[in-house]
Amino acid sequence: MRFSRTAMLAAGLLSASWASAGELLTDGINAKADAKQWQQLCDQQLQKAKQQFSALEQQTGATTALAVLENYEQIQYSLQPLTPAWYIKSVHPEKSVRDAAEDCSQKVSDFASSIYLSKPFYQRLTSVDAEKLPADAAFVYSRLVRDLRRSGVDKDQETRDRIFALQQQISELGNTFSRNIQEDVRTLEVSVEELDGLPQDFIDERVEEGQKTVTLTTNYPDLYPVLTYAHSDDLRYRLRKAALQRGYPQNQEVLENILQRRHELAQTLGYSSFAEYNMETQMIGSPEHADAFLQRINEALKEPVKREIERDLARLQQIDPDAKQVNLWQASYIGNLIRQEEYAVDAKEVRQYFQYERVRDGIFALSENLFGVKIQPWKTEVWHEDVEAYEILENGKLIGRFYMDNHPRDGKFQHAAHWGLRDGIKDKQVPLSALAQNFPKGLMEHGQVETFLHEFGHLLHSVFAGQNQRWLDNAGMDMEWDFVEAPSQMLEEWIWDYDTLKTFAFNEDGEVIPKSLVKKMNSARDYGKATGTAVQIFYSQMSLQYYMQDPAKFELQPTMVELQEKYSPYPYTEDTYFYTSFGHLYGYSSNYYTYQWSLAIATDLFSRFKEKGMNNRDIANAYRHKVLAVGGSMPAAEMVENFLGRPFSENAYMDHLKSLAAPATQL
Repeated sequence: MRFSRTAMLAAGLLSASWASAGELLTDGINAKADAKQWQQLCDQQLQKAKQQFSALEQQTGATTALAVLENYEQIQYSLQPLTPAWYIKSVHPEKSVRDAAEDCSQKVSDFASSIYLSKPFYQRLTSVDAEKLPADAAFVYSRLVRDLRRSGVDKDQETRDRIFALQQQISELGNTFSRNIQEDVRTLEVSVEELDGLPQDFIDERVEEGQKTVTLTTNYPDLYPVLTYAHSDDLRYRLRKAALQRGYPQNQEVLENILQRRHELAQTLGYSSFAEYNMETQMIGSPEHADAFLQRINEALKEPVKREIERDLARLQQIDPDAKQVNLWQASYIGNLIRQEEYAVDAKEVRQYFQYERVRDGIFALSENLFGVKIQPWKTEVWHEDVEAYEILENGKLIGRFYMDNHPRDGKFQHAAHWGLRDGIKDKQVPLSALAQNFPKGLMEHGQVETFLHEFGHLLHSVFAGQNQRWLDNAGMDMEWDFVEAPSQMLEEWIWDYDTLKTFAFNEDGEVIPKSLVKKMNSARDYGKATGTAVQIFYSQMSLQYYMQDPAKFELQPTMVELQEKYSPYPYTEDTYFYTSFGHLYGYSSNYYTYQWSLAIATDLFSRFKEKGMNNRDIANAYRHKVLAVGGSMPAAEMVENFLGRPFSENAYMDHLKSLAAPATQL
C-alpha cells in the first residue's frame, strides 16, 4: 500500500457519504470544503484508521491470512477520504486549504510509517498460513510482507524509533521542497519590442494597446514560447536563467537534508545507499544496472549528439559568427529555425491547428475509438472555474470519473501530472482520477499536445486498472515505478499520426491540418531528439549519483556541474541551480532513469501496433486487458511479456537512438 499515491475520499469531502452495501461508490470531491473541514476530516478518518489498526495489532487467537488481509484493507478504506490531499495541496486556489491538505498528507504519511514499523502487526501477518490464499490475495500478501521487512519492522525498538523519526523528517522536508518550487515563480519585466518573433496570439494575450512593457513569468505558457520563438537571445537567456534559479537558495539546505536523512535511513535498513534500497523492488533491480543502462544509451547517442550539435552550431554562427557553442537557452530557438528551414516545418504554422478545446475533445475521441468507451461531462462541483470534470462509460456503464485542472494560476502546481484519487474496486467503487497541467486556453504547441496525451494516458491506465481488481494493493497503478511511464509514453505515438490529427487539428477557419505538414513534422520529429535524450541522461545521472553516494562526501552544485559537463550537450549556465527546482529529486529520488527505461519498454510495446495498425481495435483491446487492466496485480515484466508474447527487449529503443546518427542528406 502506497499511501502517498492511493489509500487516502469519502465522508465530509465526498459529495455524498459511503454507499450502502451493494452500491458502487462513485462520488467525487466536495470542492467547497474549506481548511477547517479538511482538518476535521483528516482527524476523523485518521482516528478511525488508528483504532482499526490498534485492534488488528491486539488480535489473538486463530485466524486466516485472508482475514488479516481483509482487516488490513479496512484500514486503507478508512484512509481513502484523505487521498486527494496530495492533489488539493497542489491545485487549490486558497492557500489555507493547500496548507491544510499538506498538513493532512504529512499526518497520513506518518501513520503509514507507523504501520510498516509495527511488530505486532508483522507478527500477526506472518503467523498465519498463506499457502491457500487465492492468487490475487497471495500477491498482496507476499508484497506486503516484503515491504514490511524492507521498512525495518524486524529491527529492535530503538532502531524502529529512529526509522520512524527519519521517515517523518523526510516527508516534512519533501513537502517543503515541493512547496518551495510550486510557490517560487520568477518574473521579468521586458519591453514589448523584445517579444519580436513570438506568435501574435501570444503577444495579443499579454499586451494591451499603448503598453510598452510586459511581465513574463517562468511558468510554462511563457517560458517555452519565449525559448522557441523570441529573436532576442538576451531575453531567452534571462528567462531561462530565472527558471533555473527557482527554489534557490531555500531548497539548497532542504535537499541536502533530504539526501542525508535518506542515506541514513538506507544504512539503518542495511543498504549501502538509498539508491540501492529504492531500486531493489524495481524492474531495473539495482543502481549498478541503472547506471549500466544509462551508459548504454549514452554510448548509442555519441554520434547522433555530435551531428546535431554541429548542425545547431553552424546555424547559430549564421546569427553570431563568434559563437563557439550552443547554450541551453539557444537550443529550442535554433532547433525551430532548422526545422523551419531544412524541413519546412514552422512551429507557428503548426500551432494554429491546436486550439485547447479541440485538442481536449480530440484526445477524448481517440481514447473512445481506441478503447471502446464514451467520455462525457460530469455535473459536479469544482474548486475553480478552470477545472473540468468528466466521466467515462462503457456500454452505458460508469467505469471512471476525473477532473482536469489544465490552466496556470498563482500558487498552482507548475508542471503536468496525474493523481489517482480513488482506486477502482470491482463491484465496490469506481476509480477517480485527476490531472494538473498548465496549458494556454488558446493555441498550444504540438509538444504540449503530446504532454496532454501522455498525462491522459496515465488517467486511462488508472481507470482501466480499477475495473477488475478486488484488492486495493492490486488496483490502480500500484506497480514498479520504472514501468509506470511506459503506457503513456507509448500513447504519444498517436499524436504524430495524421489519421488521428485530422479528426481535431483545425485552424480558426475550419481547415484541417494538411497531410503534407504532418508528413514534414514527422520528417523533422527526430531532429533534436539525440540532444534532448542526452539532457535526460544528465538528469538521470544527477538523480542516481546524488542517491548512490554518501551525501557527506560531495556537494550538490559541483557534482551537478560535473555531471552536466559529462553528459549534457549544453554547458552549465553560470549562477543557476537546477537541482533546487528539480522536483523529481524528491518524488522519484534516485529513479529518474525511469523515464528512459519506460521509453525503452514503450518502444517495444508499440511494435505490435506498428505491425498491425495504430487503430487496430483487437490489438488495443489486448493491450488494455493484458497491460492496463492488470494494475499492480502481477510483476510488470510478466504483463509486458503477456502482451508481446516474449520478454521485453531494449534493442528496439537502442537501435532507434543509433539511427538518429543518419547524415543530414539522408534525413
